[in-house]
Amino acid sequence: MSARSEDRPRILVVDDEPNLREMLEIGLTQHGFAVHAVADGPAALAAIREWRPDAVVLDVMMPKIDGISLLPMVRRITEAPVVMLSAKVEIESRLAGLANGADDYLVKPFELRELALRLHTRLRRPQLAHPERLLVNDLEMDLQTRNVARAGTRIELSAREFDLLAVLMRQPGRVFTREQLIDLAWGPDVAVAPNAVETYISYLRTKLERPPLVKLIHTIRRVGYTLRAD
Repeated sequence: MSARSEDRPRILVVDDEPNLREMLEIGLTQHGFAVHAVADGPAALAAIREWRPDAVVLDVMMPKIDGISLLPMVRRITEAPVVMLSAKVEIESRLAGLANGADDYLVKPFELRELALRLHTRLRRPQLAHPERLLVNDLEMDLQTRNVARAGTRIELSAREFDLLAVLMRQPGRVFTREQLIDLAWGPDVAVAPNAVETYISYLRTKLERPPLVKLIHTIRRVGYTLRAD
């Protein structure tokens, strides 16, 4: 994925059909977008975290994770508009996509000009800002530089520790299950050791909660974990 070279909106295309993926990549580029295309759900989640697209074009019928099932995972990590693509014309399919977080829906075959116009229209509407810095009590995280500090002291974290902490800090007070943390910090298609979440939570506590600093990461028995300042 290349860095932004122009001030063009970033569009992530997620579709398992190589020909359609290539057509959308070329066509949307010609309509003024910076485009990155991937073939499945796990790659889409990774691209959203790394590339931070301004909008997502998401196919419904895909291997590994279908588009409808992927939508809630996408919504946990971005507020970018999502336009669904599907060969299904039934109203139930469209309603399922919209109910799970999609902003728009196009039935295949469609006109590329219409998709481009819908994307431009969605991007003109105000969206929730993507914060560059997260702050919970005296814990700070810079998402661009990946620096973390507690009470003004910088803390060195591994890549996985950073990703896990970012999930918790983006929604302080929310209780995440072990499965949700794996989906968001590791990815839904990654093989993870049974105690991986517990292990990395322990690492974070050791680094973030040295006395006399107050406890931030809390275990909710039989549910999961949350980050909050009591």
